[in-house]
Amino acid sequence: MPRNTLWVPLLDIAQGTDLNEYDLARMVDDEIGRLSAGARIHDYIPLIAIKQVGDKVRQSAAHNRTGSHRLASGG
Repeated sequence: MPRNTLWVPLLDIAQGTDLNEYDLARMVDDEIGRLSAGARIHDYIPLIAIKQVGDKVRQSAAHNRTGSHRLASGG
């Protein structure tokens, strides 16, 4: 799956947050680094990393709407 196809949903999730595309890319790169450490199979790591970052951003956006915590772009 091309990167653009993977990024569209992540960018949609991040709308309304303080995160820009650079912040998201850094978060995904950090997540890929964590997932790659010790991994034997790397084929799906980018997909899993984007999903996990999307989940974190979605959760943070929900907290922001309720007045709770704010996600640090560092993860």
